[in-house]
Amino acid sequence: MLFTEVPVSPPRPAVVTPDPETIRCRVAACVIAEFGITADELAFGSRGSPRASLARQVAMYLCHVGFALSFEGIGRLFRRDRTTVAYACRVIEERRENVRFDGQIAALERQCAAARTECGR
Repeated sequence: MLFTEVPVSPPRPAVVTPDPETIRCRVAACVIAEFGITADELAFGSRGSPRASLARQVAMYLCHVGFALSFEGIGRLFRRDRTTVAYACRVIEERRENVRFDGQIAALERQCAAARTECGR
């Protein structure tokens, strides 16, 4: 019996999934730039201004939709309850019916996915 050589493709490089905190930092950087707010405004404190509140909802939405983080995990990252994260995602989904807002969120989704910088840079 003859053995024939079967071509073997080279191994694929391992895909490294960023940890949730790195994802949060990347998403926060994109949202802060887009909404013109500070990191403190987006941070974990109280609700803040309506602009900061919307930006935080967008950031939570992007973490969920763009990076498949759970509501519970996002809640821990943003120091919110998972039900707050679920509400934020519903609010953003409903607002996406507005073409202009949808375009803004789609652009943010692309920016967050392409972000290569690490936290703190």
